[in-house]
Amino acid sequence: MKQCPTCNRTYANDKQKFCTQDGVALVDAHSASAGQGETVRIDSAELDDEITKAISKGLPRMTGSGFDPYKTTVSAPQETSAIPSQETEAPRAQAPAPPPVPLDQVAAAPVAPPPVAPPAQAPAAPPPPVTLASPATNVPPAQVAAAGPVTPPARPPKKRSKLPLILGILFVLLLLGAGAVVAGYFFVLKPMLEAKRGAIVEPRHPKPTPVVATTPDVGKTKPEVPKTEPPPYSPPANAVQFVNSNANLTGKLAEHYVDFSFYYPKPWQKDPKSGVAGATNFVRVERSLPPNYTLENFAVGWYSSAGSAEADRTTFARLAENLSAKFEKTIDNYRKVSEQETKIGPYDAYEFRFAGRSQPTDKGQFEIWGVAVFVPPVDGGKDGVTLLMLATSLAPELTSVNDVGVKGQLPMMLESFRFGK
Repeated sequence: MKQCPTCNRTYANDKQKFCTQDGVALVDAHSASAGQGETVRIDSAELDDEITKAISKGLPRMTGSGFDPYKTTVSAPQETSAIPSQETEAPRAQAPAPPPVPLDQVAAAPVAPPPVAPPAQAPAAPPPPVTLASPATNVPPAQVAAAGPVTPPARPPKKRSKLPLILGILFVLLLLGAGAVVAGYFFVLKPMLEAKRGAIVEPRHPKPTPVVATTPDVGKTKPEVPKTEPPPYSPPANAVQFVNSNANLTGKLAEHYVDFSFYYPKPWQKDPKSGVAGATNFVRVERSLPPNYTLENFAVGWYSSAGSAEADRTTFARLAENLSAKFEKTIDNYRKVSEQETKIGPYDAYEFRFAGRSQPTDKGQFEIWGVAVFVPPVDGGKDGVTLLMLATSLAPELTSVNDVGVKGQLPMMLESFRFGK
């Protein structure tokens, strides 16, 4: 067994000649314990390849220091516990091992003889273990040994999100804005509105003129009905006025005569058979297509009235049913479309609408649309008037029964119709 006189490290291989830690020549373990005064000379020729590999394998690389791993050095003995054994303990974190040294360099390297220790003196205290400085940090070996194991730096604390803070600020700003709006309304806008409202002066309304009521004549059977004066009608330039007259009337027309007037377009033709003996209408005017196709037609007849719209309201449905039955006998595919209260100019009235088809002609069969209107008297008379409007699909302005009296030229007669002279 071999032993290093410097670091007291032992080696079981008797062929090993030098210490792999500090390069000092090894001695016999028994002779080292008995006395260390003998000097052993070893020739480099005695080294074999196995010992050379062991020496070169364990030599550390001393970067940045004065130690040369390829030279043998003499140092003071070191404590065995300070430097871990290469065979039994794992080496501490050191610089990477140097590459193997060629055998010829090891053989040529001079071998220094081991120092002769005085036999009578006690062994000197071993120096502190040599710690290699890390090339990455350039820290002195003494500071690395004193600092102990390197502790990795602590991770910085995770940054907190600023989103809750931003949302909180926005919420506070929203509350402040709402408070400012409410305060502005109560302290600024509301006083201004009240002041403006107080400055408005209500207009003076004219006092109503007292109406002098006349004493009704008890000899009359019917109370007088106040007359309603409709607004005047402004006719167009090409309009012709018709005023009803009883000068030439006979029979039923003379018996149920009613004063009225209306305007119609000048191109329209008046039926010469209307208003004569045996006729059922006071007047009839027509817009036609040659030779004798009707485009639009307007006629005025009469019906027995109770004297007012309120009194005739219960009889309107019966009157409409009787007149509709007469049209059904003369118009093909006849059907009543609607029935309701209406208004003719300034007067309340009642109407029903109907539709049908014509007889076959050289223009084929065309649609026939009609509206019958009952207008009660406004002066309490016993007779009202019946307005009859007929139209066909030959008129380019009309497309359905709802267009009769609304489109085309018939609206002029309805708007200009007036009771009286």
